[in-house]
Amino acid sequence: MLSSVVSNVFSAARWAAIARGLGLAASLGAAIAMYFRGMTMNVLLPGATVSGDLLRGYQLSRLANNTLLRAGASVLLDRLSGLWILCACSLASLGVALAVGLVPPARNTGVYMLALAAALALPWLPLPHPGLEKARRQALAARGALVRSAWLSVLVQVFSAAALWLCGYAAGVEVSYPVVLAAAAPIFIMGALPLGWGGFGAREAAAVVVLGTIGVPPEQATATALLYGVSAVLQGIAAAPLFLVRHEGADAPRRS
Repeated sequence: MLSSVVSNVFSAARWAAIARGLGLAASLGAAIAMYFRGMTMNVLLPGATVSGDLLRGYQLSRLANNTLLRAGASVLLDRLSGLWILCACSLASLGVALAVGLVPPARNTGVYMLALAAALALPWLPLPHPGLEKARRQALAARGALVRSAWLSVLVQVFSAAALWLCGYAAGVEVSYPVVLAAAAPIFIMGALPLGWGGFGAREAAAVVVLGTIGVPPEQATATALLYGVSAVLQGIAAAPLFLVRHEGADAPRRS
């Protein structure tokens, strides 16, 4: 639980850094409060992290001189940055695990490495749809803020994977931390897809498939992912009283 909380605090710090890079007012304290309110919304509404992300964008737009469009863009870039760094961390950890013999070379391992490498290349590949291509170019134009916050993204993934590893340890899974970090990308990505409440179901299915390739029984893989999801639910419940606190700068003058 502690590792998960630390990961989410770093997530809020990354989002604040990206928002400031876009010229928005976003103090660390305000970002942390808004981020954990978003976690509460993820518990209450379906859509995995989408409901919380929508709330984050709206709350940020309520701060002085912030616009809803830029606030929403900061949330989107925050998610995309996190996913890109997650794939990079999983790929690097898999390389280390292969080098030291924690994971035996296999055909599915090579396929997985290629998939991670392809995901890392996606931001630089042109898209056929004009609107999506415009959004891709705008995201790349904001890469300065993303690069400056990259170290925070790395810490997010380090502590998130540590939380998953400890959940696995509690479920009786005897797998080293580098292997868990290597396997984290598809598990976390599936958990973020808007397929249900809090990522439950999709995250567990991904854990069964990915951890199953390294010999983890389906029951233990499911328990690992469930415990990870429960830790997020508990944080969302604990953060609920933040809705009783006056929103940061909600009444301050804003640009139209």
